[in-house]
Parts: sequence; C-alpha cells; structure tokens
Amino acid sequence: MSLRAQGDEARPRFGWDSLSESERRVADLVARGHSNKEIAERLHMSHRTVGSHLYHIFPKLGLRSRVQLARLVIERSIAATETIAS
Repeated sequence: MSLRAQGDEARPRFGWDSLSESERRVADLVARGHSNKEIAERLHMSHRTVGSHLYHIFPKLGLRSRVQLARLVIERSIAATETIAS
C-alpha cells in the first residue's frame, strides 16, 4: 500500500478534516472570489484539476455551490479568529 493510500485511510470521509491540503487551498481561493482558471494559475495546476477538487469538496462538506463553500470557509475563519482573540 502506498503512503498516500495510508494517509487517505486515516482521513475522515466527511467534514472539513476530510479535505486534502490541496482541496483546502482551493476552497480558500474560492472564498476569496477567484475563478477556477485563476486558482489554477496561483496553485500551478490545471483548471480541470481545480474543478476535480471542487467536485470532491462539495459532497465531503455537504455543499452544492461555490457560494456555500465560500460562506463555510469565511465562517471557519471568523470562528478561528474569535478563538484566538479570547
């Protein structure tokens, strides 16, 4: 079994913790309003790879749109900031 496969087994199947690091970077850039093409350029990947990441992100988080994803990322960011400030 490869190291990647072992790492995937340890990752939950749903929720924020189920996202790979690449998926989290894509989600963050979606929340900042970037298009798939812009995200691809920033992360040095194909726009199709960005689309694939989004295809996997949505069901993992129970979402259906970029707007829902952006809202979740922003809410998580606010919650993290409030936790640090307390």
